[in-house]
Amino acid sequence: MRISRTAGLSVVAATLAGLLSGCTIETTPPAATSPTATRAARPMAAAQAAVAQVPGAELEAARAWDGTTAYVLATLSATEAFSGDPATLIDYSLAQLASQDEVDRGRLVRFSFEAPGQTVETTKALLASLGIDSEQYAGGSSLELANQDLDDRYGTWPAAVPNLPPSFINNS
Repeated sequence: MRISRTAGLSVVAATLAGLLSGCTIETTPPAATSPTATRAARPMAAAQAAVAQVPGAELEAARAWDGTTAYVLATLSATEAFSGDPATLIDYSLAQLASQDEVDRGRLVRFSFEAPGQTVETTKALLASLGIDSEQYAGGSSLELANQDLDDRYGTWPAAVPNLPPSFINNS
């Protein structure tokens, strides 16, 4: 009796295995809606180099961690050689940052703007003029930028690569 029961279970198992091996889950790839699906990869260095084309401006950005939470730490610097509008420089730099796909934004962007006469309060006001909410981080010189505001202004990360503002072309 034991042999026939074992043989019966083996037949059932083999039948089920045969039936299940014929099952497949077919997935259709998503439509090409993301910017990365239609363009080549864009490293952080390309975004930083684009900002460096503006005389007196430099953007440094990298992945940072708060425990296990990833974010981007970005510092925009402008020297006396920069003669353009600071809000336009911030806007262009954040658009460049949003256009790279090497470093995903993570939970937030912690942003600093270092320039002659710049304070956390003036940077916060410049960001607000662009529709970007920010909160000072731990009483320091950096601001945490709201992800939704960045998406609303620049598009879903990674966003389209911005053109150099015409006012910076004239200043170059």
